[in-house]
Amino acid sequence: MIKSKLDYSKGAQPLYFQIKQILKEKIETGEYKPGDIIPSERELQEQFKVSRITIRQAINELVGEGYLSRKRGKGTIVIPHRIEEMLSRIRSFTDEMILRGLKPSTSIAQISIQEASKKVALALNIKEGDKVYRLKRVRCANDEPIVVFDTYLPNFLELPLDDNLYYGSLYKLLEETNGIKITEAIEYIEATVADKEIANLLEMEVGYPVLKTVRTSFNERKNQIEYTECFYRGDRYRYFVTLK
Repeated sequence: MIKSKLDYSKGAQPLYFQIKQILKEKIETGEYKPGDIIPSERELQEQFKVSRITIRQAINELVGEGYLSRKRGKGTIVIPHRIEEMLSRIRSFTDEMILRGLKPSTSIAQISIQEASKKVALALNIKEGDKVYRLKRVRCANDEPIVVFDTYLPNFLELPLDDNLYYGSLYKLLEETNGIKITEAIEYIEATVADKEIANLLEMEVGYPVLKTVRTSFNERKNQIEYTECFYRGDRYRYFVTLK
């Protein structure tokens, strides 16, 4: 049975922590299911007879631990478990989601030609100012936005400038249009927070934790083919690696 009353005795845990544990247990036992909107801060405040600051601290910790997510205009929602990706293999987002039993999709895809910045030129082994393709996409799992991909590709690939062709797997498109197969990649991972643009695309609050990865991919001839900066929802995605 889930505890619902707070312990005010001497030496008891802080009230916010007790409330956090009660809400957490309701999520873990399925009383609050993924996608459910939990009671509002005001309702929880009345239920537990505590201040709104206490309720907010409990919810903030559950948001930080990946149990809850604040949705603008909707409330605080129970989120599914994080999607995990193994670090030691190269897979497209499409293949990774299918492997996890999730439906991959793309809500935004925009292809254009730009001049390479110094950073992009260095990653693709080209000259600064050379023409490159820039592909910006928002990819989803079960229709929920999970990641923003900001990808740069060398101009020799001769890719079509039709946004509609980039709603599926990029790696599959590269193979079909140019006979190129990605066989190796170098990837860096870091923690950051969502700026206004990323927050809007991923339907989250500005300043919310984001997992950023930077990938440079190569073909079988060790030529640089792709430079991508990825911004994953920190509450919905994580990497794992097996160490031996």
